[in-house]
Amino acid sequence: MTITLRSFFVCMSFLLSATGALAYGERKVALVVGNGAYQHASPLANPANDAQAMANKLEALGFETYAGFDLTKFEMERLLRDFTLASRESDVNLFFYAGHGMSVNGVNYLVPVDAVFADETALDFEAIAVDFVTRQMSLSDAVSLVFLDACRDNPLSASLSRSMGSTRSAAVSNGLAEMKIANTGRGMAIAFATSPGEVALDGDGVNSPFTSALLRHLDAENTDIAEVFTRVTGDVYQATEMQQRPWLNVSLTGPVMLNPVTRMEPTAPEAVAPAAPAAAVAVPGGQGLEAQQLLFELARETGSIDDYRAYLESFPQGLFANNARRAIRRLEAEGGSTLQASASARASSASGGVPIPAAPATSRSAQIDEVGPLVVPVSATLRSLPTSAATEAELDLDRTLRGNIQSRLNAAGHNVGVVDGQWGGKTRAGISSWQTVNGLIPTGYLSLPQYHVLVSQTEGRYTPYTAPVYTGSQTKRSNNNNNNNMIGAVIGGIIGGALLSR
Repeated sequence: MTITLRSFFVCMSFLLSATGALAYGERKVALVVGNGAYQHASPLANPANDAQAMANKLEALGFETYAGFDLTKFEMERLLRDFTLASRESDVNLFFYAGHGMSVNGVNYLVPVDAVFADETALDFEAIAVDFVTRQMSLSDAVSLVFLDACRDNPLSASLSRSMGSTRSAAVSNGLAEMKIANTGRGMAIAFATSPGEVALDGDGVNSPFTSALLRHLDAENTDIAEVFTRVTGDVYQATEMQQRPWLNVSLTGPVMLNPVTRMEPTAPEAVAPAAPAAAVAVPGGQGLEAQQLLFELARETGSIDDYRAYLESFPQGLFANNARRAIRRLEAEGGSTLQASASARASSASGGVPIPAAPATSRSAQIDEVGPLVVPVSATLRSLPTSAATEAELDLDRTLRGNIQSRLNAAGHNVGVVDGQWGGKTRAGISSWQTVNGLIPTGYLSLPQYHVLVSQTEGRYTPYTAPVYTGSQTKRSNNNNNNNMIGAVIGGIIGGALLSR
């Protein structure tokens, strides 16, 4: 089979090069940190949610994502070091932080969850300067993007002010200060959640106003990052009733698009036969879905790292490129590689903190098992279709299926609480959060196509739920055949292409 795959790859490469359609994608690396479970200050509700949603969004955009939640200073420094090493040869580096931050004497600091600030020396030992992070990013000749949702009202700044004494405490500010950009690499852009010196809002929803706007606009097709941020600024300004205006400091040498999309045009109108099937779907990498799927499925069948790499060489930004990269990492780990996850899920720690393994951290992508169903892309058509109670009614949800959807939402990072098959405001908020991350209209109600997408994103990563059946005084678990049949039908039809039309 490997020989057959090699022959196929050689032929495919020749055909693609002959048509001039082969395009090599950029390597993009991201570091995402969300700190909310502060040990010596009131916790923040949204940073971990913000970071989880942003990590999901960036992975969907092809980033190798290093993510950590509720990290101590030691854990933040280790994760930053792993990110720095991985980003040396990248084309785009991105850092997103949600949590407490402060400015002291014009220098911006990020606050780990174990910070105390009991004396004036604590700043050097308990916080991380943003300048330190940007300096590490500048070691690469890449475009550097920094998003700081770190201007929340910070009680720890008062502790630091008291420890510094009355003559020096005026230098401490809850808000972040404007930063100068060193003109390195292909430039840098630093986006602040609010204006310099001002305090940003944590928000009443699942995500902060700033992160919510980023999630809506970051994946805009063929859109320069400056235009993306203009849209973000407008959304935040309106959502906060003109109380919060994000701020951008930018020094880039050219346009930066995080979601470039190339659509293949027919060579001539007469080349399309009247009775021909629908036009080829526009998919990442600009190549037909059938060719991508064939090459990727062959790699899955052989289970060879070289075969997955063959797919990536042909389709570096293909629909299954992330799946191939993750499969490579998984196979390398099984072969004795030292790669391990950089940070475990927040829910795995009863204390709310995230202990990082002793071995070197790696990208969040390596944590996901990629032998399950392929992920269904979210089409432009699906993004434009609102959902309602009527579209959800078509799912004919029973309690077991509702519970499985809750479990899938939790697995995707959209916390809905206890999985019990009974939906309330928290489940609806989780659905809205998931819809927002995927660029869908956040109504809080599902449709069958959206359910297909959720299933494909979470298959193999959630804990199945079966509603209890009460018989007299005893309770037992019962499999629901209708539910199983429905899920089987969904998985069987995922690659059918019904959702891929744009």
